[in-house]
Amino acid sequence: MSSWNRKRHPDDVPTPVAVAVADFCRRAKAPASPALVRDALSLLADADDGAVRSLTDEAPEATPLGPFAVVDLIKGTKASVAAERQAAGYYEMVRLATLAEPLPEVPAEKAPVKARPSSPTAPARARKPRKARESVDDKIAPKKRVAGAPVATKAKAKQPLPGTAFLPKRHLPPPRGRFTRLDSSRSTYEALLKPEARENLSVVVEQSATRFHVFQTLEAAYTGRSGQPLTVAEVEGALSRHALLDGLEKRERDRVLVSLATARGSVPTAAKELGVRPADIDRLIAELRLKREVQSIKETFVREALDPGNLALRLAMLGRQRYLADLKIEKRFTDALTRDVTKLLDESADAANTVEELVELTAKKHAIVPDLLNRAVDRLGLTRRYMR
Repeated sequence: MSSWNRKRHPDDVPTPVAVAVADFCRRAKAPASPALVRDALSLLADADDGAVRSLTDEAPEATPLGPFAVVDLIKGTKASVAAERQAAGYYEMVRLATLAEPLPEVPAEKAPVKARPSSPTAPARARKPRKARESVDDKIAPKKRVAGAPVATKAKAKQPLPGTAFLPKRHLPPPRGRFTRLDSSRSTYEALLKPEARENLSVVVEQSATRFHVFQTLEAAYTGRSGQPLTVAEVEGALSRHALLDGLEKRERDRVLVSLATARGSVPTAAKELGVRPADIDRLIAELRLKREVQSIKETFVREALDPGNLALRLAMLGRQRYLADLKIEKRFTDALTRDVTKLLDESADAANTVEELVELTAKKHAIVPDLLNRAVDRLGLTRRYMR
């Protein structure tokens, strides 16, 4: 390990060289942190930076190669040998050995001697010297450390001034987990089970579309068992106790089926319309035993999406991948549309010289929007088939 000696301070490594080595190690399947890259490059002198840039501009000859392997390549080691050393953990031993070595000190720079201003013949007004603007290269360049210079420390946060308590405070998110604080003005879950709570619950149920909307209304005013946050299961228990759940289930059944029909069988779209999560609709479908009705609604729109007579609708539906995935017909839809579009294009293939002419001719012949047909040809991968 005697040949692995530091030639400079890690902070003195030029940033472009460190970035190039980090990118080379990533391509060589041995990514390293910026600190590790600078630590390795401190083993090379400034004169070796040109060789490092020439090496990193080329593709890695072997893998894996880390930053210490790059230093080894600059010293003349073959890429295959360096890769074997990298895999065997040799360079980790080198890194640990260099940690015990003291960092080289940066010599103090001599301050430039300022020339004494000549005495003016006439009194002139003193001008403040303009502060030179710092370039981008100076901002991103590594800072030279001077031996014995004091280390800059972060300024302490200023204390709030007296008499500023009336100013508004930042709106931070409420604490979660075991740090959650419940409002002492909330009523308990046991209050929901009392007979006098039925009247208030019935009003909330009449104004809510589903049990999840009832829960959203009650969770701000009631706590759950043992002071925990209120849950949907506890709300369902309170509604069952007051005989309000059966009437709510009938309303939920109608709302779910109408929303799915309006959303053309898409559960996420129906959930957005109802103001609940897709998982909540799935739970309602299971608890209300609506799987057969929901499947019937989806099959209606599946047949519509696969019907050859609805070509214009199917071309517009081609970009709705989430909708097709929700209906579970993405592959069937793509295969059927590819077959139908290919059949139409083959009928006019002999009368066109380019793909653009073929699309325009086919769209005009079958009363299709040219942009939709052109997009379908591109997305279905049919462009190469009709290139002349």
